[in-house]
Amino acid sequence: MYCRREGTAIKEEIYRYIARYISKHVYPPSYKEIADELSISAKTVKKHMDELVADGILETDAEPGVQRTFRIKNTKVIKKGEKK
Repeated sequence: MYCRREGTAIKEEIYRYIARYISKHVYPPSYKEIADELSISAKTVKKHMDELVADGILETDAEPGVQRTFRIKNTKVIKKGEKK
């Protein structure tokens, strides 16, 4: 049975996936990796990523549309073994 997720739910899933991915890999996922993981289109990922940046949840210093250049606002990734 097909069940369409609401925009807010998708945005939250994207945020949670990004947080898990960064925590594991120390860099953010690509739009394609997010799309594949959540079974949504890359266009949908792009739309929600733009909203997350506009809402101040994610931030980037790059030009719009550049992948893997975003981070979760007010967080710092520390590699294993690195001093805090």
